Amino acid sequence: MARDVEAQLNYIESLISSVDSQIDTLNKAMIEVQNTIDLLSNSDLEKSPEKLISIGSGLFAKGSISIDQDLIVPIGSGIYVAENRERSIERLKKNLDDIKASMQKLLDQRKTLVDQYNTVYATEATRNVK
Repeated sequence: MARDVEAQLNYIESLISSVDSQIDTLNKAMIEVQNTIDLLSNSDLEKSPEKLISIGSGLFAKGSISIDQDLIVPIGSGIYVAENRERSIERLKKNLDDIKASMQKLLDQRKTLVDQYNTVYATEATRNVK
């Protein structure tokens, strides 16, 4: 296999790997957003006798949560706003739709890269047979 073709295949492989990493990151974000939507939509949360609140680094504190009051929501650049539970759920659903759209673009991009890889590989294999 010619060096330039091998370099091209290696480059395409690295692009596929990069896209796969981005897809993995978006999958994790989708799961987190969906879990948050499910939590905010759960009316039994208030009735739960014990709640654990994450304080970071895998540590939790027992506490109480009132999701009927305004939630503090990050909107970017270190800015936070207070909004009610319903508005937060709407915002999260929009975020989820945006993540899904980005995911679809990445999946399309990955398919294009795989097709390109296969074409280059098949072309070189055909050239070597002759």
